[in-house]
Amino acid sequence: MRKILDTLFHNKKLSIGIPILIATVLYLLFIVFGMAEDKINLMITTPIVSIVVFFGVFALVLVQIKNTLCPAWFLNLFEFLLVVFAVVQTISFVMSGFQNFTPMLCLGPVIFSAVSWAHSKRVNK
Repeated sequence: MRKILDTLFHNKKLSIGIPILIATVLYLLFIVFGMAEDKINLMITTPIVSIVVFFGVFALVLVQIKNTLCPAWFLNLFEFLLVVFAVVQTISFVMSGFQNFTPMLCLGPVIFSAVSWAHSKRVNK
């Protein structure tokens, strides 16, 4: 599983930048095409929640990387499950036709990016 993660996050700049770009595009698609009762509220809270989650997930994964008692298999599984969650969230939003928007949907790519950044801090563990 570590080899899959290393391959997935091989290019640090792309694996951090592209998910952030995808989250921004999803957000803009919602602004343009989305229909929600509280659209203004969602437009305000989504960037704030995304920034908080980005740094929160980064800190969480980084603490586990620095934790000497954390086994490598657990860290690999934890990172992999976060990446799978990120991909599933993004696909579900696109399949809904950009209509079922919540701030959680931008979190998929944001979490992917945060895990990528934390993974780049990892030494062979």
